Amino acid sequence: MEKHLRQTIWQHSGRELSNNMDKGAHFYRCDFQVHSPRDQSWHGKGAVSDEDRRDYAARFIAACRSKSLDAVAITDHHDLAFVRYIREAAKSERDNEGNLVSDHAQIVVFPGIELTLSVPCQALLIFDANFPDDLFGLALNALAIEPNDPSEPTTAPTKRLEHITTLGGLKDELDKHGFLRRRYIILPNVSDSGSDTLLRTGAAPKYKSMPCVGGYIDGSIDKLGKGNRDIINGKAGEYGNKRIAVFQTSDSRRDDHKSLGSASTWTKWATPTAEALRQACLAQESRVSQVPPRLPAIVIESISVGNSKFLGPFDLSFNPQYNALIGGRGTGKSTILEYLRWALCDQPPSPDEDSESPNYEARRRRLITNTLEPMGATVEVRFISNDVPHVVRRDSKTGEVLMKIGSDELEPCSEEDVRRLFPIQAYSQKQLSDVSVRIEELLRFVTGPIRSRLNDIQEQISAVAAQVRESYSMVLRHRTLSRTLEVRQLGEKSLYEQVETLRSGLEGLSDEDRTLLDRGKLYSRADQVVDSWQTGLDSFRVGAEQLHKAAQAQLSSIQPPTDLPEEELLNKAWEQYRSLLTDATAHLEAYIARMDDMIASPDTMDSDSPWRSWHDRRQEFRNAYDAAVRRSSSHQERMEQLNSLDEEFQGRVLETGRIRQALQNIEDAKRRHDTLRERWQKLIYEHDDALDEQCDKLTVDSGHAIRAHVKRFSNTADFVAFLKQAISGSRVPGSKIDALGATISNCDTVEAARTLCTKLLAELECLADYDSDKDGTQDRPVTPTLTSMDFTPANLDGISRTLSLDDWLTLSLTPIISEPVFEFRVREEEYIPFQSASAGQQATALLKTLLNQDGPPLIIDQPEEDLDNPVILEIVESVWQAKQKRQLIFASHNANLVVNGDAELVAWCNHRTAVDQSGGEIAGRGAIDVDEVREAIKKIMEGGEAAFNLRKEKYGF
Repeated sequence: MEKHLRQTIWQHSGRELSNNMDKGAHFYRCDFQVHSPRDQSWHGKGAVSDEDRRDYAARFIAACRSKSLDAVAITDHHDLAFVRYIREAAKSERDNEGNLVSDHAQIVVFPGIELTLSVPCQALLIFDANFPDDLFGLALNALAIEPNDPSEPTTAPTKRLEHITTLGGLKDELDKHGFLRRRYIILPNVSDSGSDTLLRTGAAPKYKSMPCVGGYIDGSIDKLGKGNRDIINGKAGEYGNKRIAVFQTSDSRRDDHKSLGSASTWTKWATPTAEALRQACLAQESRVSQVPPRLPAIVIESISVGNSKFLGPFDLSFNPQYNALIGGRGTGKSTILEYLRWALCDQPPSPDEDSESPNYEARRRRLITNTLEPMGATVEVRFISNDVPHVVRRDSKTGEVLMKIGSDELEPCSEEDVRRLFPIQAYSQKQLSDVSVRIEELLRFVTGPIRSRLNDIQEQISAVAAQVRESYSMVLRHRTLSRTLEVRQLGEKSLYEQVETLRSGLEGLSDEDRTLLDRGKLYSRADQVVDSWQTGLDSFRVGAEQLHKAAQAQLSSIQPPTDLPEEELLNKAWEQYRSLLTDATAHLEAYIARMDDMIASPDTMDSDSPWRSWHDRRQEFRNAYDAAVRRSSSHQERMEQLNSLDEEFQGRVLETGRIRQALQNIEDAKRRHDTLRERWQKLIYEHDDALDEQCDKLTVDSGHAIRAHVKRFSNTADFVAFLKQAISGSRVPGSKIDALGATISNCDTVEAARTLCTKLLAELECLADYDSDKDGTQDRPVTPTLTSMDFTPANLDGISRTLSLDDWLTLSLTPIISEPVFEFRVREEEYIPFQSASAGQQATALLKTLLNQDGPPLIIDQPEEDLDNPVILEIVESVWQAKQKRQLIFASHNANLVVNGDAELVAWCNHRTAVDQSGGEIAGRGAIDVDEVREAIKKIMEGGEAAFNLRKEKYGF
């Protein structure tokens, strides 16, 4: 991310790095052994004149930029003549738009010398990057080196410095001169083999006694054998168990720069000084990397507060890794963190009525009300999520939240939008110790790292639940129509038999009239068929109209591809897509018009339409049929009865046909509903599986200090509460509903719980659908599962009277919650409930877990207050690894957390005035490789000096 930032600024020089980068320590890709054309083993064209040397230097800086090098040390043998040309080229470099590269984006150039000592070994002597040119000669004189004339093409032949027989002696010689003291670092050669390395037979005493915390190798560290690796890693007693940081170098000495940067090391500093390199060596786990370092992908860049009654207006940029806010009590450390959390809409834990824990929510609300609202202040936070810049601005008076993503404009958004896009994990003072008494806080350790995933699943669950509700209405309609159809078919059969009996009982009719009456039932059947066709057409037309609208919407929204790869190919695909939609729209319009013709009123149809012709002929037959009925005067009464029954029968047949067609249209309603419900259930299982996976990860991340697993179907509270509400008035004892919930949660296996829930819901649905007034009390559904749970017939009747199908549907979509269970390890393979562990044990285990997790920024106010002192140094080692995976922002009084945790950025707060301690201020900021920062730590933090001493003693320096 840092590299991306520097490259972005290099490409877009209008955006100054100083406005976006904090004052803390950052990684730089370095090659600390680079030679110039003055080297006697130089390959390629030389450079003697000033013009040639400036030309070479410009080409060299361009090569550094092309190879993504951020810093180099020019280390000719016993010579410093070429450094000034490289420095000038770095300062004169221009970006792609012809503008001078800003100071912060320039290639860093360290002056250096490759020394050949009588130790015997070679060593790199590297000075501060701003070491003055006019002191180069004096530095050589201090080592009794007689430099070759700078105008000469090459350096003088290298003479071993016979008077320097130890690396300690080299340091003593240099420290005799005030202008050199603390402005250099010595890096001996620790390559695997060769005549110039310190790692040779018999050199153990000199390695053991050297005052060096780092070394260099020619090429890759992969060349080191196991024995030499053990030495530099502090695992060789003969060598004093002295661990040093190792810098890979290219030993580049070619005009084509082919080998430049081929072996490089990423080194972290705030200012490019020898002291910064020394501090990097003292914290090599954090500050030196032979491979591209891993950095958090989601980081807070800065906070800007328009004004504050307590702190005044301030801006604070954060480092992508570990940030430490220090200062005396009441100087503003906690206030800054609370402003940050408030702006990012982080929700404090809700107070528990029965808990003695602080009301964090009320505390923050008072802070905002008392310090920001009176000033009408806004708080703006900039953050980066996977290289995309975001801005959140929150108004203290209105609470309005605005967000900007990328290059878009600021737009209103909800607090939940902010939490969803940037889900920080944050804890106030002593909050880690409160976790065990707040189940929702403990759950955050599982849900926090996967909050986005869980939110996505929950959104899908809600969406599918809505579809289930919609589909269930169709299931009920299908069920109602099916019952109606059964009843109507029974009635039709009765009417049919009556009509046929009357018709066959008529006597004395002419053959012609008898034929007419007999053909009546055939015409009725044909009329039923035609009506079913038109009903089907009408239904199909509705679907076609919807499809037509969808095709039109797609057609109006698609745009031809522009500024995309393979544009010609994509244009062909787009043309096919557009053509398909155009054709579909035209065909659908034609089909709809044809269907309109078929289902229109007969009077408006064309004269040659078969549908109109059928209507006319059916009417002709009906007229003839009615005339035949009228002619049968001797059977007038029976004919009238026949006519009446026949008309009723025909009407029923037509209506039944429509019901049957409607049933056919929703025939797959039950299947679709079952599919949706199965999908809903799978999403519930997916949610639980995600929790289970995270529980396993939490167990590993805690070093098995915490054991976590998900207990499925464990919390029936919502299910039981809703069922009680739904059957209120049923006179079913609440204890039986509670027992039902307990039976589910106490099932031996997950499968048993699932099966039991399925059976219970099926029986409850039957009872909700049962109407004793219509169906008869003897036909109440059989409910073996409920009966086995001691639900009496009276209980079942009560449920059937009070439980509606709407309530049953809501109940069926009320999941029985699966919950994580947490245990604490007291000794190997022995665990106790997490809440039974001490507050210190809990906090230590939880903090280690947080530091081992990948995730969004972790913000903790004074974590040491939750910890036992003996574990602080264990936490420090966890911090080294944590800041590679997630940004850390801590406020702390513990010097070891800050110093040995190796905070990349330290910001310290003071009271505005010594006598008036009602206001605070950010007094300074920087990294511990800066003298001012180290002095501030020592002055402000108790144990600061001891922490720095511990840092040195750890390496025997």
